[in-house]
Amino acid sequence: MKQSGEMLRHFAFFEELGKMDERDPAWHSVSAGLVLLRLVDEWIDVGLGSNRPDAWSISAVREAIAEMPETTPLRRILTGVLDTIVSSDVVANHVVSPRLMAFAQVLEYEAKWSLAADVYRTIVAHGHPMEDGDIVVPASIQLGLCLRNLGDLQGAADAYTDAGRVADSNGDLIGVLRARIGEAKIATARGNMPQAEAMLEETIQCAEANSLDDVHSRALHDRALVAGLRGQYDRVVQFAYRALDLATGQRERDRILADIATGFLDLGLVDVARDAYLILVATAQDQYVRWTAGLNLMQVASREQMEPMFDRYRRDFDNVELPPYLQAYYFLNVGNGYRTFGRNRDAVPYLERAVQVATTNQLNQLLFQAEESLAGARVAAARPPVQNNVYVPQEVLRVATAIRELKLQTANA
Repeated sequence: MKQSGEMLRHFAFFEELGKMDERDPAWHSVSAGLVLLRLVDEWIDVGLGSNRPDAWSISAVREAIAEMPETTPLRRILTGVLDTIVSSDVVANHVVSPRLMAFAQVLEYEAKWSLAADVYRTIVAHGHPMEDGDIVVPASIQLGLCLRNLGDLQGAADAYTDAGRVADSNGDLIGVLRARIGEAKIATARGNMPQAEAMLEETIQCAEANSLDDVHSRALHDRALVAGLRGQYDRVVQFAYRALDLATGQRERDRILADIATGFLDLGLVDVARDAYLILVATAQDQYVRWTAGLNLMQVASREQMEPMFDRYRRDFDNVELPPYLQAYYFLNVGNGYRTFGRNRDAVPYLERAVQVATTNQLNQLLFQAEESLAGARVAAARPPVQNNVYVPQEVLRVATAIRELKLQTANA
């Protein structure tokens, strides 16, 4: 899978460097990542006839890595990639791909999705779909996630389709199902809930029948998200708690806990939701999850008519460069909060921005909500109070107890 020569390779890194000050320590990390990726390109593309890369290129990468802050985990990862290239007797993508995956994952944790996507593209571009399928498939799936976070739904859909095709060719059932979950995410983002629901139900059944706990957990988690968009908030908590029990990684557990909290918020159990969001703001590994929890704490404050706390959370995001979905969600939350406080005039510009971002990025579900809120704000209609569900199933109350216990454990840790 060769990358097109018509597009500047690693443009995302050049673009990121162009936005940064060279005196910023992070500039050196981005610069080192760029020169390393160019060395990988040289090693694989040019080095096929001579498996030793140019000595000058190796020195340039070592010097760039030496300029990185010693505390960043990327320094060790990039050094590992370089040492592997230098010591390897053969030129092969699979030799460096696991370390490049680690590079991309750290960028994801820091919400540097355009950079992470570039690294995943590099892995996919140099990989053979049959010989390197075990790395091409997960790299394509993560590429889809990054592009989705950047608002490129079509690019994400293409990445998931590629992942599914390669996985199917290699008899990789886990890859096929994970790609299917990705395709369901795209259907959800485009507002096609019936399609997403059907795809996820099929995936849940297949994963359960084959005892694939991680895939089963991921599909249940996304099924919970669709239930939330359908207003089935008790089912959100139940699906997500089942997913939490099956989850195999802390990062995924954080994401699931965030959606359990949102289920409780939508049910009107605001105190339980607040406990979960506070846990995530303090402990979540992923920047995206911490951002989401902070945005939802702002929503909690508006629900409880705590305007000073609402403004404090709003100010926390004043200078944060959020990805498209969270950007639209932020504008929607601020606009709805102002409406709750009777400040419709202040709400309008935020809701207009929410509509604009959602429209540009085809975030149809958020667009529906933003347009409805904007229409109410423009006629200065009071935002109706959130109606709490009268009945909360016993299964949901048991989950609420578990979340309260988790909050106590976190506080005492």
